[in-house]
Amino acid sequence: MAVYVIGSLNIDMFFDVDHFVRPKETLMPERTQVLPGGKGLNQACACAKGKAQTWIAGKIGTDGTLLLDTLNKAGVDTTFVETEKDKLSGRAVIQRDRKAENCILLDPGANHALDKEDFEKVLVHVGPEDIVLIQNEISNLDVLATLLKEKECFVVFNPAPVTKDIPDDLSFVSCLVMNEVEIEQLLGESGKPEFLCGEWLKRYPDSSIVLTLSSSGSLYMDKDKTIFMPAYKVHAVDTTGAGDTFTGFLCAMLDRGFLIETALQFASAASAIAVTMPGAASSIPDLEVVKEKIEQNGDVCPIRR
Repeated sequence: MAVYVIGSLNIDMFFDVDHFVRPKETLMPERTQVLPGGKGLNQACACAKGKAQTWIAGKIGTDGTLLLDTLNKAGVDTTFVETEKDKLSGRAVIQRDRKAENCILLDPGANHALDKEDFEKVLVHVGPEDIVLIQNEISNLDVLATLLKEKECFVVFNPAPVTKDIPDDLSFVSCLVMNEVEIEQLLGESGKPEFLCGEWLKRYPDSSIVLTLSSSGSLYMDKDKTIFMPAYKVHAVDTTGAGDTFTGFLCAMLDRGFLIETALQFASAASAIAVTMPGAASSIPDLEVVKEKIEQNGDVCPIRR
């Protein structure tokens, strides 16, 4: 079994600010950092740190050495990462304020050079027991969705950001992972988490959904069960990449054969640790650190509803 991540690879430029820059305002950052990121890269690193055999498919520019080095160091196989000589790697400009919140300006760069041929090169290696993890930061997502419908594999979809590029038919999705704001945008409805999860299952009853609820925890639902996972209490320094850490560890534990309750617990602990450190990929903890967090907080565990 293995996890194949098809997604974005970005160079993240962080600016620590007193407040988010306003119209007509020029603001001098308190600190600047350049770090590896992109939802695909972050989630792949988290999968690998969760000890899943992990491949990533994506595209970078000639400026992407930092991205390859990060993936290789985390233990991700980069065989399917190609370099576009006439493009720059994707870039994200990220402001972080004193409350550890962030706002992001994203230029996709080489991430929008992926096409059907690139997808087919990866999917030919995917078997029925493998997981394919995708997001919405690459080009031709509708083409990828069509190809995935033909594959007998478990597809985890993190449809972020929510844009018009998301296919209308999401029946290829085995497990949807997103936050409260994103699910409301996707469904075009608002309501409590249980209601929103139920609305997803009305449309796709054979799938499942994991709804992340920030500091409140996360909620899993399929046609047979509902599980609430409380959040681990920590002092947040930077929330960038926390959702990607959650998604990556969730996939890693599922790929390794653990029950959804255990997968949620590891994903929650990993994301809690991640927000205590700056950066996205750089803040993803090792599996042993996550295990320690769980052991030290035995009262924080999944609850069946």
